[in-house]
Amino acid sequence: MEAVITFISLFATIFGISYYFLYTRNKERLALIEAGADVSLFQAPPSKRKRHPAYSIALVIGLMTMGIGLGVIFAFILDYTLALNHHNEPAYIAGIFFFGGLGLMTSFLLLRWLDKKDEEKPQ
Repeated sequence: MEAVITFISLFATIFGISYYFLYTRNKERLALIEAGADVSLFQAPPSKRKRHPAYSIALVIGLMTMGIGLGVIFAFILDYTLALNHHNEPAYIAGIFFFGGLGLMTSFLLLRWLDKKDEEKPQ
């Protein structure tokens, strides 16, 4: 029962923070428009536009979950090859954290490389 209450409160908190952020951003933009600010103020010029943030988040999450999957497979192979009669939980935990972190580092390096590549591109 406590787990259900925890998840409900977690999602309610995330929803509340997101709603408050979007509500205040909308109010701020409406106030700027009413004050006579140009609407193009809210959009970056095409030459300065960067990659959509969802692209970066998807890459990070994808590589991290691939790393976690590789960590589980690595720990399973390690557990199977050692032929122990019991599960080797530390190997699973270490494999998940190691390969998950490796996936995060790979995504960081890949995003940094893509940013450098975008900067070198003539506008």
